[in-house]
Amino acid sequence: MKTTSITILFILTIVSVMGCSQQRRPDGFPTLYPASVMVIQDGKPLEGALVSLHGTEDSPLKWGVFGFSDRNGRATFLTHGIYSGVPEGEFAVTVNKMEEVEISQRAESTVTEAFSFVEKKYVDKEKTPLTIHIQKKGKNHVEFDVGKPVRVSLGRTVA
Repeated sequence: MKTTSITILFILTIVSVMGCSQQRRPDGFPTLYPASVMVIQDGKPLEGALVSLHGTEDSPLKWGVFGFSDRNGRATFLTHGIYSGVPEGEFAVTVNKMEEVEISQRAESTVTEAFSFVEKKYVDKEKTPLTIHIQKKGKNHVEFDVGKPVRVSLGRTVA
């Protein structure tokens, strides 16, 4: 099984930006604080999930913040794709695990279908009940339970 095209594109973007990690941080770049989450699904760690933080009205977020959960369900965060940590504030959290499955292959084309394995409410930044509060001092770690596994089709593609 292949990872989704979206995930591959996202990872390639990160890798291409990482070459710039030794450069001076952009103007207005915030101070970052260590932060992590533990993602649990059906009582077990969820590996391979994309965990993203989204700004709120009270804590706007100019820079993208994300992490991928490891085999223990733990995700640490990168801001702007290369800097470890998260700015101070309150953020909405989305969790998504996707996979692309080959449905059929013919000489001239391959049909694949993408699936999400996390309930829709945890994937949508407007509907997610998950939040994290990042502070200058203290423990910036939260455990999230994203319910039971699901398999929601995101559509088919022909390549």
